[in-house]
Amino acid sequence: MEGRFERLIRHLLPLPHEITFEGEVECRPEAVSVAVRPGAEPAEKNAAAMLEALCSAWASDIPAAGDFDIAIGLVDRGPDADRLRRLPNCEQAYTIRPERRRLVLAALSGRGITYAARTLRQLLEPGLSPGSIRIPLVSVTDWPDLDERGMWNFPSPEEWIPWMASMKLNYGKMNSTELSPVVRGKPGRARIDRALLEKARLLGFNYVPLITHLNFLHDYGLYRAYPELAGKGDGALAGRYFAHKEGNQHRAPCASNPLLVDILEAWMADIASQGASEVGCWLTERPAQCECDDCTAVGQFVLEARAFVTAWMRIRPRFPDFDLRIFLSTTTSERDYRVLAELPPEVKVGRACATEMERVLHLPRDLTANPLLDYHASQGRWIASYDVPINANGRVETPEFKVPQSSPHRIRDYVGHLIRRQYSGAFGMMAWATRGRETCGYNVAALSEYSWNLNGRSEREFAIAWATRKGYADVEAFADWSELTGPVAFDVYDSDFPVCYSWGKAVEMIRRKQRPYLGEGMFRYYDNEASFEEKIDACRQAIQIASGIESPECVNETRVVMTYVDLARRIYHVAETVATCDLADPDVQTELKSALESLEAAGEANIAAIRHWREALGPEPWHYRVHDAIQGTEATVREIARFLRERYIN
Repeated sequence: MEGRFERLIRHLLPLPHEITFEGEVECRPEAVSVAVRPGAEPAEKNAAAMLEALCSAWASDIPAAGDFDIAIGLVDRGPDADRLRRLPNCEQAYTIRPERRRLVLAALSGRGITYAARTLRQLLEPGLSPGSIRIPLVSVTDWPDLDERGMWNFPSPEEWIPWMASMKLNYGKMNSTELSPVVRGKPGRARIDRALLEKARLLGFNYVPLITHLNFLHDYGLYRAYPELAGKGDGALAGRYFAHKEGNQHRAPCASNPLLVDILEAWMADIASQGASEVGCWLTERPAQCECDDCTAVGQFVLEARAFVTAWMRIRPRFPDFDLRIFLSTTTSERDYRVLAELPPEVKVGRACATEMERVLHLPRDLTANPLLDYHASQGRWIASYDVPINANGRVETPEFKVPQSSPHRIRDYVGHLIRRQYSGAFGMMAWATRGRETCGYNVAALSEYSWNLNGRSEREFAIAWATRKGYADVEAFADWSELTGPVAFDVYDSDFPVCYSWGKAVEMIRRKQRPYLGEGMFRYYDNEASFEEKIDACRQAIQIASGIESPECVNETRVVMTYVDLARRIYHVAETVATCDLADPDVQTELKSALESLEAAGEANIAAIRHWREALGPEPWHYRVHDAIQGTEATVREIARFLRERYIN
């Protein structure tokens, strides 16, 4: 029996904080009765329906008397309620306890009871068969380490929200929020997806409408309707996002003009009137400053935050339970200190694209720190980061490449930093809609696992749980693969990737004859020259294991990672030769020529691996970011070879 319960725990994702088993009961699915308390809330009824549907899918048409009871209900007094209130993020906490042939699910809120039903459903699924259900007599007390956990950008919300909610992820932005075009003299309107908002709410998921970055409001006709709101001077141009090498530079508004508050108030009120419980409000995305005297006296971002807060305060008499979250400017921290000082304490704060701004070089892995935000988090301010590295890109503000990464080690590392910094939210970003779940699903699940229970499972144990739920025949072999590739992927993609390729940094290093430094930049996690071969050898072992479990996606992914290691190795050898040798020496030229040929072969292997990985997912057209990855390698190798052959190789 003990072995069965150990195997049963593998079906849980995320792992509860406290869980024990007293035995199990076997009965017919149609004999299971699920009941809610009188006056139950919609979330309680939905949780009951979730469990009833699971049992009825395996039930026969033969009537059966109730043989096992599942009781679901919110509590506000008694031992269960007292214990729950003492837990972190208690609004989402829950208990499950056995009483002979009965399980009692209790929580303080609808979200908690939803999570209790999710956990029980995961425990019941493996024990279902036609005409039979094995019900564990389980005791669970559980809560999340972080208040909010989820994704910033994600495709197909109708599909992704139920999938994420099934793993107790509970946040996503409502990208479909529609702000009406601005018409002078008329109140602005906004349309949100009310149906999906309510569906998500029943799943314990917070689907948050938004008012976009203020420097994007020209897209809604703001400056045609109100020319006086256009930020003055070239300083008001926010410039292009780091990943956007061309296109609109987006003018920030004149944030000291009271008309801006009127426009924001109308949008906020319309969003609140449609049943939303809060709104996310985004400051101008990049460094910008309206150059009028009133704006320069205070500062662009301070005034923008004031405008949002003033608009919110105006509508609170009508919508007293409507909350506000401020999304700080992404690539600048200019005057964040003053924004935070002025915000009411109940306003939530989000931060993104700060990976490099917060990176502290440290061995064996880098740290993240932001003294200002960390201090406010330690004082109880609700702070969230959107920089969980779901994608391969080492910097979330450079989502230029779409290549595979499966590294729970990297996810756990980053989420652990946030928890230790006392943050309240951890979110990841996706920069594409095509094949997002196939590319990022493993890491999204790792975010679920470690943002809920950071210290519950090792990365290997998580891999086994993931493989169990995916139905892999050999879950131990999958875990072996993950343990080999996860740390290598962490090393590769957290080493100035993809900037070293997409922005020509590797090429520039060689043009300047700059000596490559192992331990920094694109060689961040290569301690010495032997590190390259060690990582390649780990990938070879992983490919052999993945081939044995008939997992082509794992094989293909590992080849991409391995070829990036080899590409970095070849660039290092070329750069070291150029920086330290006499390039006029014929022997050095022979060596350099051979090194270039090896570099070109490594580039071809990397491109072939990326193509093969993506072809296995589906035919063209591919997302342009796949082609960006290919072009990044092509351009790097081509420009290095061209530069050296034109100047140094006779």
